[in-house]
Amino acid sequence: MIVDDNARVLATLERMIAQWGFDTAPFGEFEPARSFLLTRPTLHALVVDIRLGEYNGLQLMLLARQSAPSLKIAAVSGFDDRVLREEAAHIGAVYILKPTELQTLKEYLSPAQES
Repeated sequence: MIVDDNARVLATLERMIAQWGFDTAPFGEFEPARSFLLTRPTLHALVVDIRLGEYNGLQLMLLARQSAPSLKIAAVSGFDDRVLREEAAHIGAVYILKPTELQTLKEYLSPAQES
C-alpha cells in the first residue's frame, strides 16, 4: 500500500515498487487509504507520506500497526524533522527522506515481499 498526496511522487513510487515485484495499492488521499487499510486483512507493507494534506501519515501508520504488528512501514517525507522521525521510529517505521532514497526503500521492503 502506497499513500502520497503528491500525484507525481505517488506515480513514481507505484512504478518503482511494482518493478521490484510487489503488487501495489496506491492512494492519493487519507480517507480512501484509511478505508482500504481497515478492510485489507493481508497487507505486507505500507509506504506513507508523513504529510497528507490536513491529515498526518502517522495516523495511518498507527492504525496499520494496531491491525498488523509485524507490518513493514516506511514513512517518507520531504522534511528531515527530528520529532517526526522519532515518532515514526516509536511506531516501528523506517523514516526515508524525499526525494525518496529508492535503494534504501527497496532494501527495507524486500523481506516483506511474497515469494
